[in-house]
Amino acid sequence: MGLIVRERERFERTDVPEPSPRRNLVGAIVAVSALVATAVVVMFAWNRASLESRMGDRSLVDALASQASSASPTEGYVKTENEVDSTLLLTSDSLDVGGTLTDARILSVNVTAGTATLVSVPVDVAVTVDDQSMTLSELFSSQGYAACVTPLGRASGIYFDNVVLATGDVLEEAAQLAGSGTENLVSSASGFLSKIRTNMDAPGLLSFAETLSSIGVANLAAVDAPVVAETAADEAGNVVETGRQALDRTQLGVAIGRFAAA
Repeated sequence: MGLIVRERERFERTDVPEPSPRRNLVGAIVAVSALVATAVVVMFAWNRASLESRMGDRSLVDALASQASSASPTEGYVKTENEVDSTLLLTSDSLDVGGTLTDARILSVNVTAGTATLVSVPVDVAVTVDDQSMTLSELFSSQGYAACVTPLGRASGIYFDNVVLATGDVLEEAAQLAGSGTENLVSSASGFLSKIRTNMDAPGLLSFAETLSSIGVANLAAVDAPVVAETAADEAGNVVETGRQALDRTQLGVAIGRFAAA
């Protein structure tokens, strides 16, 4: 008796979906979208952190803390009773160490009188570092923006309250921040913050903006820093000119309202 071989019937499961090119495409699109969304979030967070780091610059905070007190006037002049706050404004082609200094100014606000003076300082003015004389621009290029604070403060006789390093003239933009809130400063002023570094935190920067706005940038009294020929003793002990310019600290003090003739 022969065996009857029956062909096994095939049954398809209806509860298991079959792979399809469309389903694979949808899955790939979802995966790519998730990656893009993650990248956007990461980029946003990185940009925000980068902008926030432009405020409260630690190297500038430390440089300001290392300053000595402001200079006293020479004979024939006296200190006034004016309260004067001074901000050093440095302009460079880069916000990083190694840039070129293109402009240096001192914004001095006479709080007592309600006025402000914008002093233009030559970038080739002489400053002294470790008993060696060099120009401000040379110091900026070789040691960076923060290294300029104390030597220039000593050369000018001015104690700087704040410093702003920028890639252009940002005073108008700074004044426009007046009335902004600290909580949304990064988002509302991203363009401005991308151009600067400063020791000031958000409240300090907004206070600076309020001061500029109340006085008006157009009302700043613009003057050139008074300079004299730098001198030094030669090997024979004779006083000779070095060929560089030095700031006249007393006349600069007069210009910003710190000193007056006796």
